Amino acid sequence: MENETLDSYIMTNEPQRDLERAGGTLAMGIISIPLSLNLIGIILAVMTLTRTGKAMNDYKNNPLLYTESSYKKMKAARICAIVSLSLLGTGILAIFAIGGIS
Repeated sequence: MENETLDSYIMTNEPQRDLERAGGTLAMGIISIPLSLNLIGIILAVMTLTRTGKAMNDYKNNPLLYTESSYKKMKAARICAIVSLSLLGTGILAIFAIGGIS
């Protein structure tokens, strides 16, 4: 009952806002893809994953406070970071397969 009261209070008295740093986090995720074989790309991907994890927990704890579009930005940023780290892993495996590192 208390939760319903809080939800109705939030819906009527407080406008929805974006998740913290949603746009910047998405930009970091996108930039990490072409830089995935670089130290900067790895750092950006890891930072993106940590920021999206916190933001997605905030959204799941109280979805009425935040806009759905900012949540979708965070999901896209997380996917970009995962792709970037996957490309890094693939690149490392390719180097070992070719025999560039003994």
